[in-house]
Amino acid sequence: MFRQGLAARLASGGARFRALSTSSKIALLFIVFIALVAIFAPLVAPYDPLQTLRPVQAPSGDYLFGTDRLGRDIFSRMVWGARTSLFIGLGAVGVAILFGSILGATAATADKFGNEVIMRFMDILMAFPGIALAAVLLATFGNSVPVIIVTIAVVYTPQLARVVRANVVSQWEEDYVRAERVIGGSRTYILLKHVVRNTAAPVLVFATVMVADAIVFEASLSFLGAGVQPPFPSWGNILSEGRNLVLSGFWWATTFAGIMILLTVLALNILAEGLTDALVNPKLKRSTQSKEDVAKPLATDVQEAMSETLALKRYLLKLHEKETTRTDRMQLNSTAKPILQVKKLINPFPKSLW
Repeated sequence: MFRQGLAARLASGGARFRALSTSSKIALLFIVFIALVAIFAPLVAPYDPLQTLRPVQAPSGDYLFGTDRLGRDIFSRMVWGARTSLFIGLGAVGVAILFGSILGATAATADKFGNEVIMRFMDILMAFPGIALAAVLLATFGNSVPVIIVTIAVVYTPQLARVVRANVVSQWEEDYVRAERVIGGSRTYILLKHVVRNTAAPVLVFATVMVADAIVFEASLSFLGAGVQPPFPSWGNILSEGRNLVLSGFWWATTFAGIMILLTVLALNILAEGLTDALVNPKLKRSTQSKEDVAKPLATDVQEAMSETLALKRYLLKLHEKETTRTDRMQLNSTAKPILQVKKLINPFPKSLW
């Protein structure tokens, strides 16, 4: 049973991958490549990202992306910076999904007062400019990587809570949820057993977009000096450290980091679009097709029923006509001549009986 279930899951996963468009598959492969580079950064990077070599060297065979003003290899710093940026982006969105799902599901299933309290608090958080709110939190609690993850999660939690709440509300009034509530299913059981699987696809698509936004958000914070602090590498502080060199004509100081951020964010957005077509839209297509499949037999059955009703009416009309004709024949006709006329019929009894 376990092997059969595992085989079915692998088959379904392969079918979903094949359902992706070509551009989405390329984007997914690119993201997997960047993730592998980040995981195996010690093996990929030719130099220590903190090692001082020859300052301000143009891209060459020894230094693929050149060196910065302190002589550190930019390619090695970008490889290690990929680990930092991806870890912060994925971690922030993961924390935001956790708290956003709890708050959104609670607001969707709570009474009016609870819903208003939670959603108005989310509105207050969304009213603050994201960069300003993050800068205040980082200035208060420090700018270590865990604090940066939690800070970005605080900024993105209201958006994810709104998405989760909208999807849970749409599912909470479905017949299967009402049936579970009638038989005594608890709210937590219904959410975890039934609602989560039906709301996971749109939340996953939105989370993919949020990972791209979180990477850009971290790069913005690091560029402003409020994010990951040097000498620890990230794509954002590579841009921040190289901006003065660009003004002096050393174009490679920020170009490669900017291109890497651009390609990663673009790949995540393309993947999110492909996931929308593969996970969300097929449900709409299947529901539409199922309705059409149900409607066609129903229409055929209705037409057949109407034709059978008309045939039955015609048959009953013929029977009525035959019955009327038969009844007319059985009525007494006084004008017709009798077939046999008997007069003076006498049947005397035998005398022996007396």
